[in-house]
Amino acid sequence: MAETPIAETPNAEAPMAQAPDAEAPAAVKPKLFVCHGDERGPRMHPCRRVQEALRDAGIEYEKVIAAHGSPIPFLRKGSREELQAETGTTKLPVLKLADGTVITPSRAILAWIRAQG
Repeated sequence: MAETPIAETPNAEAPMAQAPDAEAPAAVKPKLFVCHGDERGPRMHPCRRVQEALRDAGIEYEKVIAAHGSPIPFLRKGSREELQAETGTTKLPVLKLADGTVITPSRAILAWIRAQG
């Protein structure tokens, strides 16, 4: 006589896998604060080097133009008070990560970029 298989009933106490939340928030891009809006500045300019490194590494970021022009305050257009309030510094460039970590100067930002790859 052939045996009839017995259907197993799931254990009510066993954990169930849950589908991932389709509404989960997307990763927040880091913010890069720079002194000019383009990448046509002098090749050795820290703001340009950091932007190029982020692009080359494929890291998406939000660019914030913190102050235009000269690093000399009385020749500068605009103020860096907002930069100070958001990052705690007036020096550029500054990278602010999604968790609130602020990375500056440019050498530290470049090291962080290398560590991501």
